[in-house]
Amino acid sequence: MIGVLALAWNVASCNVPLRLLQQPTDTLRLYAVGDINLGRRLAKQRLLEGDTLYPFLAVRDSLAAADITFGNLESPIAAESSAAPDSAAVFTAPPAAAVALARAGFDIVSTANNHAWDGGPAALEETMRQLTRAGVRFVGSGFGRDMAEQPVILERRGWRVAFFALTRAWNPAPYTFHSHAGSRYVAWGDTGRIYPAIREVKASGRADLVVVSMHGGTEYADAPPKHMQELARGVVDAGADLVLAHHPHVLQPVVWYKHKPIVQSLGNFVFLQDDPWTRLSAILRVVVTPDRRLRLSAIPVHVGHQPTLATGAAADSVRRRLRVRLSPIPVRHP
Repeated sequence: MIGVLALAWNVASCNVPLRLLQQPTDTLRLYAVGDINLGRRLAKQRLLEGDTLYPFLAVRDSLAAADITFGNLESPIAAESSAAPDSAAVFTAPPAAAVALARAGFDIVSTANNHAWDGGPAALEETMRQLTRAGVRFVGSGFGRDMAEQPVILERRGWRVAFFALTRAWNPAPYTFHSHAGSRYVAWGDTGRIYPAIREVKASGRADLVVVSMHGGTEYADAPPKHMQELARGVVDAGADLVLAHHPHVLQPVVWYKHKPIVQSLGNFVFLQDDPWTRLSAILRVVVTPDRRLRLSAIPVHVGHQPTLATGAAADSVRRRLRVRLSPIPVRHP
């Protein structure tokens, strides 16, 4: 049963051979944000003008404190993006978007979501190439299904962190994903494949921490539907230590299952929408100490084409929605 938010948890031993374990001796700081859309309106226009600092300028100092920074990239990156339709449902960003993510400090982004096919197969492939050139890792897509479903392992401060990403939302064919061409490029939430993959990473001792990014659920809802809750619990049962979910565009409470945190929705980040409740979100701070204790806190933000830090009543609203304590807002230095 999913429990209420706890202050910390201890990663249990997972039957990994001792010879394969490398005990981290330092504290790891992992930051995560929700939907990043660099293919629409002002954010896109500023990138087309060459301003790669604009989207993340106001939160860059806050993100800089992380050892690993993660986000969900909702806009494919393609050279022809300036000619792509700018509608409510189709987003593509110019190549400068990859540089913007790198300059903001993003180490890894999920590319498994319902907008991954907005520019078709060429744009999806170009997205992976542009991110690679910029030094930003991607997870959840690949040049083939096997690659898309593989974990990406980052090493920071003696920690090996394995990221998986999957989607349960797909705009071109929401009910027939496996017959769509995109199924050869993007990882679906296939329990017959994701559960064994997580178990294998844990059993092999290749990772000290397993993070699963999940895209899906009901937009603008206060809680995820039953099938997403079951999927989140399933990946934890398989060995995930942290679940980061997105797609609803609003914050949903962090819950705990078997002493592990499930972040049910990170909401928006660079993604301006009309409804007021979509315009508050957070930079989630996950701190893991060498004794395997994990603590969550949040830096509140106002969402938009250029997210800004939030204080006062807005910050209190973020705390109530996410149900984690707030972090002090870092002081910007000249």
